[in-house]
Amino acid sequence: MSRYPDIDACIQAARLTAAAGEMAPFPFIKGAAQCVVLVLEMIDRAAKNKSDLQELAESIVNTLAAVRDTVVEHGPNSALRFQNICLEFQTYMTDLLSQLNSERRSCARIRRLLKARKIADEISRYRQRIEAARAEFLICAATSTRLGLSNVQDQVDTGIITLTRAVQGSRNHITATINNRSNIMHEEIRSWGVSQSEKVDRLFAAAQERGVYKGVVREVLWGDINLKECIEIPKSHSLHDSEFDEYNASVENYQSPKIVRVYRVQAGQEDRIMQRFYGDVDRRLYLRHPNFVQLFGVCTTPRCPALIFHGSTAKRQRVYDYYCDSSSAKESLLFSIEIYHDLKVTQVFDQVINAQ
Repeated sequence: MSRYPDIDACIQAARLTAAAGEMAPFPFIKGAAQCVVLVLEMIDRAAKNKSDLQELAESIVNTLAAVRDTVVEHGPNSALRFQNICLEFQTYMTDLLSQLNSERRSCARIRRLLKARKIADEISRYRQRIEAARAEFLICAATSTRLGLSNVQDQVDTGIITLTRAVQGSRNHITATINNRSNIMHEEIRSWGVSQSEKVDRLFAAAQERGVYKGVVREVLWGDINLKECIEIPKSHSLHDSEFDEYNASVENYQSPKIVRVYRVQAGQEDRIMQRFYGDVDRRLYLRHPNFVQLFGVCTTPRCPALIFHGSTAKRQRVYDYYCDSSSAKESLLFSIEIYHDLKVTQVFDQVINAQ
């Protein structure tokens, strides 16, 4: 039965051999083992499945293991007998790796190269040389003392065990760190999500509160108002009304035209202008009459307070402020009486509706 169930096991064995080469007194094995690791990784990438090229991978790692096992078993004196063979094997692995790298873009060509009989025979030849050197050494070593061999064995075994434990300890530490960090990040993401949800709820509530002025008309942001041409105010108009300008305008998300009255806020006059603005708002807030332009909304920005009316100059309803100034006394009186009666009728109608 094979010692290595798949190519991954072969790679792990080669890596352990390279690690052992750093601690044991035969550093030449380290270079060969590192070359073997690279070749085996290339074989693993080129293989179509787990069993493809398995025999070649086992042959390579068994050749390396033969040197390792002999030196581990019989101490540093045996290493000198294998040094030249191992260096030749390393050179061959380096050349093979160069050939594989030149074909790395084509897995099919790499497989054809690796399955060539010449490569398998060459690796088998190195293994036979190692086995022959091993047998020769065993014959010579049979007559020598084995007093110091156990120390080398213990050192190598201890080194491998220490390395294995260090790798396992590092793996456990990394796993624990990742798990702890994952839990922390999960909690931070959850808290951030809750915070953002609460923030959106507050913004939405604030937007809803700001969207309506006293529950009657819309409260519009200044940035949502698009002023167009200025409306000329009649010369007969009161000088008191020179404190504002009127424009044809449009409001974001509303297609119908609007008239916007923008109050001029001058330095030192802020309180008086705002007092007049809010007074005008209160007078027009509940005013419903066909002879008055109806209030659409207000903009309460202190820099540029504004009243926003329905309609445009092209289809403008009669505005009481202008009409009385430009009409005769009789026309103004009749107009005022008409408004008075209309407002009384509207008031009675509202009372009946509220009573129901």
